[in-house]
Amino acid sequence: MKRLIVCMLLLSGCVSPRILEERGIITATAFDKKGKSYEGGAVILSFQTNKSSMSEVIEATDKTGKGFRQILEARTSHDLDSGQLRVVVYGKELAEEEGIFTMTDSLRRDASIGSLVYLTVSEPSAKQVIKSKKYEDMTDIGTYLYRLIEKNLRSESLLAATLHEFVSSYYDVGKDPVLPYLSMRDDKPIIEKVALFRGDKLVGSVPLDESFYIKILASEYNAGLKRISVSRDEVAPLLPKKKGKKVNIVMNEIHTKRKIKLISQKPAPHFRVTVKMQAEILEMSEKMKPITQANIRTLERAIEKQMKKEIEKLLNKLKAYKTDPIGFGQIYDHSVRALQLTDKQWYELYREAQMDVDVNVSILRTGKID
Repeated sequence: MKRLIVCMLLLSGCVSPRILEERGIITATAFDKKGKSYEGGAVILSFQTNKSSMSEVIEATDKTGKGFRQILEARTSHDLDSGQLRVVVYGKELAEEEGIFTMTDSLRRDASIGSLVYLTVSEPSAKQVIKSKKYEDMTDIGTYLYRLIEKNLRSESLLAATLHEFVSSYYDVGKDPVLPYLSMRDDKPIIEKVALFRGDKLVGSVPLDESFYIKILASEYNAGLKRISVSRDEVAPLLPKKKGKKVNIVMNEIHTKRKIKLISQKPAPHFRVTVKMQAEILEMSEKMKPITQANIRTLERAIEKQMKKEIEKLLNKLKAYKTDPIGFGQIYDHSVRALQLTDKQWYELYREAQMDVDVNVSILRTGKID
C-alpha cells in the first residue's frame, strides 16, 4: 500500500501545471481559400487575474492546417488549447472548389478536439463571420455560433452537423452530408439556409423552410413549427370569405414517421416515399366555418396535396444538384443483394431514379384561427 501511495505521488508530480490565465481557449476557427493557401483565424478566449474574460480573433495564412496552427501559436503569448473548440466555419469558395475533407480530417485526427464540434459553411467569408462583434450576451462569437446551431438543432430546423456525423456521411456510400449555412445580416451571423454537399464539396443550398422536408424524409421529426400556404380553392368550402389565392397555415407539435421502400431496380431505381404526420393547427390567416370532422378532413387533404407538391419539388432539386442527403442510395444498397455499390455508380442511378410520394396528415387539434 505504501508503495502504491509513493507511486501516485511521484506520478502526480510529473504533471505540468496549467495556469488558466496563461491559456488561450480556442472556441471557433475559420478557414477560407486564398490562392493556394488557407486564410482564416481562430477565436481565442482568455481569462484575467480579476476573473474577467476577453476574446480576440487571431488571423493566419498558410498552405496547411498544421502550419496554420503554428502561425497562430506565434501570434499570442497564451498557450493555445483546442479542447473547447465548438465551431469550425468553412468559407463558401473553399467548400465549393477544394472541398473540406482535408481540413476536417485534420481536426478528426487531433486527440484534443472532440467529435461533437459543429461544422458550418459561410457566405461571406468564414473570417468575416468570426470577426463579427455582434454575439448578443455571449462571452465570444464562438459560443454564440455554438448556441445558434444548437438551438436550431433542438427545434429540428437543422439536421445533425457535428464533425462525427459529417465524416460518417462522407464515408457512407449513398448518403451525402449537409451543414448549416451561415450568412450575415446587419453584421450578425444568422442561419437562413442548409448547405448541400456531394462528397466533401458544396454543390448547393436550400432555405430552412425546405430543409424541413429533408429532415422528415431522412429521419423522424418531433418538434418545431411549419408554415404552409395552401390554395384557397382547396379549402374554399371552409371559408366564409372568398378573396385572395392562398391561405397560410401554421402547424406545431409536429410528429412524423417516414418509410422509403425500393419498389423496383430496373430500368431505373423506383422508390415509394410515405410520410405520416400528426400536428396541431396553431394559426390560420383566414376565419373558418365551425369545426366539424368533415371540415378537418378537407383541411388535411389540402395540406397533404401542398406538402406532396413541395416534397416532389425538393427531390427534383436534390437530383439536379446530384446530392442525396436523404439516403436513397443507402436504401438501394441495402435492398439489393450482393451489391457493392460505389458513389459513382449511385450518382448515375440517382439521376434517373423515380420517387413516388404519398403524404398522410392527421390534425389533432385546432388553435387560433383569425
